Amino acid sequence: MEKFAPKYRGGAWPAGGVLHIYVCPRAGVDDELLELAQRCRSSIGEYPIDPQYPAAPGDPGWLHLTVEMIADAPTAEISDEEKAKLVGELTQELSGLPPFGTEVGPPIGNVAGCVLDVWPEDQVRELEHRVRAAVVRARGEDAIQHSGGRPHISLGYSYAAASSDKLNGELRNTVVPRRAPLLIDRVHLMDVTWTEQPIGPDGTLGWQMTWTSVAEIPLAG
Repeated sequence: MEKFAPKYRGGAWPAGGVLHIYVCPRAGVDDELLELAQRCRSSIGEYPIDPQYPAAPGDPGWLHLTVEMIADAPTAEISDEEKAKLVGELTQELSGLPPFGTEVGPPIGNVAGCVLDVWPEDQVRELEHRVRAAVVRARGEDAIQHSGGRPHISLGYSYAAASSDKLNGELRNTVVPRRAPLLIDRVHLMDVTWTEQPIGPDGTLGWQMTWTSVAEIPLAG
């Protein structure tokens, strides 16, 4: 793994936030997933990875599945009226997509830290397609410049370089069961901010995420 740094339009992260559409696990709904994340903590704690979830069991922290990023302008340059138009288009588009379930796991160390892959992914890809259609109607083609690869939930982001090989061995040998269900019945429009600050035990700088909720958009039903 390498030190993670967030990117915006292929460059440095802007001052302030950027709008994203997320799926966020919930306590009381996705408890098996939250328990899986906690089981991974003891393994990733030995590596330069900043967990996206607190030590308290049942707290989802900053766990999220990224559906899309609004890439044409940072949040500060998007008016309230433009945000309302985006929410309206998302609401209309997702009203035709029923809630569905998928699974996440197994945990995998990668170049940016540690993730849970999402599978099956067919309905997640349909969700992405509909969200992108709504974003294009609201903001134009230039707003879609994000490619997050395979759908996944990040368990934590790396703040220094380290080998992922040993981490993957530990995750494989110690984290059982290795998969958990995720219910997707809504998405969240978030104002996401990344700041670089001391994270490691020796004050090593790393990037930490926070967000503010702008809107919650339900799927059909």
